[in-house]
Amino acid sequence: MTLPFEVAYSEKPGKTSKSMKRLAIIVKPEHVAEIIASLKEVGLEATIYDVKGATKDKERIASGRGSGTFELAYTTRKVVATVVNSDNVDAVIERMKKAIAGEKGVVMISPVDDLVLL
Repeated sequence: MTLPFEVAYSEKPGKTSKSMKRLAIIVKPEHVAEIIASLKEVGLEATIYDVKGATKDKERIASGRGSGTFELAYTTRKVVATVVNSDNVDAVIERMKKAIAGEKGVVMISPVDDLVLL
């Protein structure tokens, strides 16, 4: 029995994984748990990366014993990446949208040439 969004690995490069897409969503760290939970519900696994970016949004950090705050030159974000069948991309993106509940996020979609089990 296979899961609805199961990824098939091959022993050597083949044609079966040509219809795969890699989804990577950039979100605030507090939304990672919800995204991972929504992906697990459909049987997907994910990889999480810590990233920093220079954007219009600034992060403020308190320093010392309430003596003041300062702005960082960058923002800290998380990238949650997974691989899905092309047919299921829209459904997975909708799940991610619901998981972050209206907050900002960016989904990058890229083709997967092949998946090889080593």
